[in-house]
Amino acid sequence: MLRSVLAETDDQQLISLAVAGNREAFGRLYERHKPRIFRHAYFLTGDFSLAEDLTAQTFLKAFQAISRYEPRGVPFVAWLLRITANLTINYRKSLKNGEHTQLPEALEAEGEEYSPEGSFEHKADSERVWREVRHLSSEQRQVIVMRFVDDLSYQEIAQILGKSVGAVRVIHFRALVNLRHVLDLPAWKQTRAG
Repeated sequence: MLRSVLAETDDQQLISLAVAGNREAFGRLYERHKPRIFRHAYFLTGDFSLAEDLTAQTFLKAFQAISRYEPRGVPFVAWLLRITANLTINYRKSLKNGEHTQLPEALEAEGEEYSPEGSFEHKADSERVWREVRHLSSEQRQVIVMRFVDDLSYQEIAQILGKSVGAVRVIHFRALVNLRHVLDLPAWKQTRAG
């Protein structure tokens, strides 16, 4: 808890300097938050190159709008995540022919015991879950990524998306119900249903 308070205090100092025109301060914000923004974009799109582009666009937009940034009780990274989510939605709207996504290539098993077979099974299960996450509605996919990848609370997600905490909980619940339904289907039924 103390660490996040200190990080946010540091962010506020860097933001103040960046608003005053200090490019080095904005560069430090970029270095601090780039991995999280990239990870968020990657899990929303499943495309490494697109995630890199969205990350760059996010920070370009943030740099252009830094003078208008207002904390409003949420961390700076929440503002960046909202920019990334909006850019991703706009990108998807601009696509005319289906989705442009790939599966993550490296999902490794975590735990004390490691076996090649276990790692393979875990990777296959993870790929299947993320493949199905990409079939959820944009809103459900965003909530799942923010909750499980970005490790945000319902309140933080609500602030980023501009929704009530209750609405976010409903979206999250419906997304999990949809995933559970699809993942419980035998493989031969999925090809017919999907």
